[in-house]
Amino acid sequence: MTRAGHHASRSGSDHQVTRLRTRCPHCNAWARIRTSYVITALYTELRFECQNDACGHIWLASLEVLRTLCPSDTPNPEIQIPLRAQPAPSENAMAEPAAMRAAG
Repeated sequence: MTRAGHHASRSGSDHQVTRLRTRCPHCNAWARIRTSYVITALYTELRFECQNDACGHIWLASLEVLRTLCPSDTPNPEIQIPLRAQPAPSENAMAEPAAMRAAG
């Protein structure tokens, strides 16, 4: 188990995306990853397939490492990931309406 309490999903330098699912943007059925393409250590493309046979949508999505929330105890010196210094713009955008509702 890692410090965060999750099982590591890699061995050595092999990175795998497992058990990640999302909903189909067309029919809202579950979709699963059929293939992943590691482009760089920080960027992977995922090929999703909708599980609804009547829909059949297949698409590519991306998985990107954006920033570090908790630094690694065994950092790779070749990888530079920024530390989270402030909330991301999307986090600010979600927090502002809630703060406005609370004030109003």
